[in-house]
Amino acid sequence: MPLKVDGLSGPRGIVTSRQRESILAVVDRCLRKRFPDDFHKRCAYGALGVHTLLRDASVPSRLVGGDFVGFIVARDNSRAGLAGFGFAEEGCAHFWVETDTTIVDLGPSYLSHQASYPVARMPAAAWEPLNRLPAYLRYRAVEHFRDDVGFSADPAIRDRADAFVADCRARWASRRGHLPHPSWVMTGEAAVVTAARRKDRWALGALRFASMTDLADLPF
Repeated sequence: MPLKVDGLSGPRGIVTSRQRESILAVVDRCLRKRFPDDFHKRCAYGALGVHTLLRDASVPSRLVGGDFVGFIVARDNSRAGLAGFGFAEEGCAHFWVETDTTIVDLGPSYLSHQASYPVARMPAAAWEPLNRLPAYLRYRAVEHFRDDVGFSADPAIRDRADAFVADCRARWASRRGHLPHPSWVMTGEAAVVTAARRKDRWALGALRFASMTDLADLPF
């Protein structure tokens, strides 16, 4: 049966930040298992997995497509800048999930796999509030997918998406307790400040970048 993209409908559920982290960890593991060579390029599948597990928990959410950039910093602090997925000629460059208040996305944690130089480990995002983004985490929505839009018109891709969602649901059902994300999850500015106090290299650089950057100078 074709997968449907559900929007903001149905009973309103609540998940904690730890539950969101477990959802991100489950989807990350499923991506790495099913797409071992290019899991970091499978943002549509990742977003679909996160969206499905939130929906199963009765949390209204929707898939969003658009542009994304995040701050990256070299492991030796010699270089820093913005990297991401943006300005696609056709369709959307990146996909993520939004609830009423939160952007939920594995994408930031995968930027280190695509950088042209060794960069510091980065967190995933469950950023709240979604309408107040910092300089080091930028999203621009191009399309909010309707309830009646299928994942793809291609039956082979649709079947692959169905199989991936089944993987996510099975792994979620078989988990025992909290599953930590392999990096960490930024839930807002306070989480980044806390990580910086732990001397997390990315968080230290991100806060420094934000203090020096005018939002008007960013691509979006």
